[in-house]
Amino acid sequence: MSSIAWRSLLLLPVLALALASCSSSETVEQQSKLAASTAEAAVLVIDAWLSGAAPPHYASAALQSFAGTLGDADRQVQSAPSSDIARRDALKSAVGRLTIAAAAAERAVKAEQQIQARQARQDLRAAQADLAGAYRQYFAQQQ
Repeated sequence: MSSIAWRSLLLLPVLALALASCSSSETVEQQSKLAASTAEAAVLVIDAWLSGAAPPHYASAALQSFAGTLGDADRQVQSAPSSDIARRDALKSAVGRLTIAAAAAERAVKAEQQIQARQARQDLRAAQADLAGAYRQYFAQQQ
């Protein structure tokens, strides 16, 4: 892995912490985007760990941070006012699944269990797709 790619990988937790520091007044749209980008960063960390490019202690710490960020986004989406509770709950469900998958990935990496880490990556990808669909549905109602 090139030094530029490695440095970029090292900046992922910083990005997640910066995004997580947003105020509680963030909109559903912003929290959904935060969740999507955090989940993508988690997938990149899992991939780096699986390829041997990231040490387990770094990868598990980053994934733990990402799970926390996703949990915060989940709470923000849940508390946001909405005229369509079902659509908001679909977003919350997808973000909740992302949170669970990131936490599972963190545990798998910490225990150096590649099969479980691959499963968590698949779970992240599936929840990302659900989030994208729920996001489209949520914002289609406003147009």
